[in-house]
Order: sequence, then C-alpha cells, then structure tokens
Amino acid sequence: MLNSFIEKTDVIIFDLDGTLYEGDQHFALMVENLKQRLPEKHHKAFDELYQKSLAGDHALTIGKVYDVQEDVIWTWDPFTTELTNAQNWDNEQVHIYDAPTKLSVSEFDYQRFVPIGDGWWPPYSIARHFGLTVEDTQWAYRRTKEQMANLDGMLEPTPGLQQYLEELSKAKKLVLITNSEIDDVHRLLKFLGLDHIFSDIVPSALKPMNTNKHFKEVLTRYDVKPEQVLSIGDNFMNEVAPALQLGMYGIWLTTSNEVPLKNDKFAKIRTLATE
Repeated sequence: MLNSFIEKTDVIIFDLDGTLYEGDQHFALMVENLKQRLPEKHHKAFDELYQKSLAGDHALTIGKVYDVQEDVIWTWDPFTTELTNAQNWDNEQVHIYDAPTKLSVSEFDYQRFVPIGDGWWPPYSIARHFGLTVEDTQWAYRRTKEQMANLDGMLEPTPGLQQYLEELSKAKKLVLITNSEIDDVHRLLKFLGLDHIFSDIVPSALKPMNTNKHFKEVLTRYDVKPEQVLSIGDNFMNEVAPALQLGMYGIWLTTSNEVPLKNDKFAKIRTLATE
C-alpha cells in the first residue's frame, strides 16, 4: 500500500522518532527508568500489565485514551472523536459519570486525557496507574532520551532508506514534522544521513494538539489538496488519525497487531526498509 499511496500523492510528511530509524529498545529502557521511581512491590504487576499490552491482551492498546483522573482506558473514534467505551485495568467495562462523550485532538492535555499513540505511552499510563507523578515520568523520559543520545545500539538506520528518500525527493516534496527539539533533529538526521532530504522541517511541533494546524499549513504552502498528501508516522494519534480526518492518506508504521480502523486511505506497515 505504501507505493500505491506514494504514487497518488505529491507531498509526503514524515515523523522522525520511531519512523526514520529501526529499533524499539528505547521503550524497554523507558520501562526500566519508570520502575526506578516505582516501589519494588509494584514491579511484577507493572511488567505483567506491560506484557499484556504488548501482546494485545489488555484494554491498553494503541489508539485508546488513558483517563488519568478516572484511571480507565477509553475507546476513541478518530473520525467522530467520540469516547465510546471505558474499561478498567481488569478489562471490565465501567460507567463513568459526567465523562465527556466527545474528545477532540486539541483536548488531549496529557494531564487527564493521554492518547496512546505509540510505544512510549503504554508504560507511561501503567506508571501513572501505579501512582507515579508527571514529574516522575518526565524524569524517566529525559533519562531515556539521554541514553538514546549515545546512539550506541539504540538506533539503527533503516536499511536502504537514505537512498530511497534521496530518489523520492526528486519527484515529491518531503516534509518532516516532529515533536523533537531542533538540536535532537539535527543530530539524528546527521546520524541517519538524512540531513539533506527534507524541503521543510518543523521541530517542537506539539503533536497531536497542533497536528491539524501543521497539516493545513502544508496544504497551503504547497498549494495541494488533502488527497495529494500522505502522512507517515509511528504514532497513530499524532500523525495518522489527523491526516485521515483532513482527507489525506495515512501510513501507520508499527509492529502492533491492532487495526484501529478500516479506511481506503489508511494502511499499516512494519518498516520503511527497502533492502
């Protein structure tokens, strides 16, 4: 489906972290760093919940929303923006009084409502379930990013991607929109050999809250219609759902078995590797 979508579009928007390189060892690092702030009595239960989430045997899966206040996991429809079902940590359906029936992307505040868009967020949500504060999770995230910065076995260039994107950039406009800060962006792109690829780079993008704004700016800047644009990313909430809402094509880069929706403009692939 990737090649089919690329043939139909003129502008391709890429995410950076988790999209333009291989490897997911950093998620395991995040888990261990979170557990450093968690009482040891919760470690076994944390690991069990995390493994169930990875296997798709728990309500906490990609495409859901974690409600910190009520400590439940919501099913969320990216087109109607409806919160349709709440489950507790035993996978039981529960009723939440006074809960909103709809939740737009702009309302994902990461204080009460946390979108589970990629592999960073299940361990985050489990940690909050066991009582860790936002400050604790931020410490774990910063420590994980510092460990990743060494680039020693944490990140692997995607086989064939550099050459593929160099050729693709001759026929298509390639845009990078990422939540990473500009220094990290330059460092990673240089390491990956992709620092000369993109016609536009938008760092510190505050996705998913600002994804719609950035995508509309791309439509205006390149004078294209939504059906001429493809968004590729590893975070369903950040890069894919907003694209589909606007009528763009969306590719979810994931090893997850989850299928959040069925749509002619949506597909999921496991890697961008061409070798």
